[in-house]
Amino acid sequence: MFPNTKPGKVNSEEVTKFRSICLVNTGGKVLEKVLINRINFHFYSHKLMNNNQFGFTPQRSTINAAMALKNFVIEGLAVGDVMVLVILDVKGTFDAAWWPAILKGLKDYVCPQNRYNLAKNYFSQGPAILSTNNIRLQR
Repeated sequence: MFPNTKPGKVNSEEVTKFRSICLVNTGGKVLEKVLINRINFHFYSHKLMNNNQFGFTPQRSTINAAMALKNFVIEGLAVGDVMVLVILDVKGTFDAAWWPAILKGLKDYVCPQNRYNLAKNYFSQGPAILSTNNIRLQR
């Protein structure tokens, strides 16, 4: 993992000026893609995905989410409902994902054992290495 300075923050003293770049070898990228595709197949074929899920969903984007929100508001206002909107943007959500919760979710949704075991091994194996000019940390 290599730290890379965010645009416009080169002279900043804040540690948040860095964006990490994680280099995964080709085999790891192929494994990730296959695992994600197989887990998604399980979720979609068993209709386990919520219709309001837009992120990380094929053929759906933030535009689809905005349009769904717009339609919801228009329908609500037409019948006299009061609308309140709360939006959360959790910083670094993916990087802070708690792997035990992901594994529990896979188990709760009866993900096939081979895919569950592959995900479990993927999360638990291998070091993460942070390299800078003269420092190298491995966890």
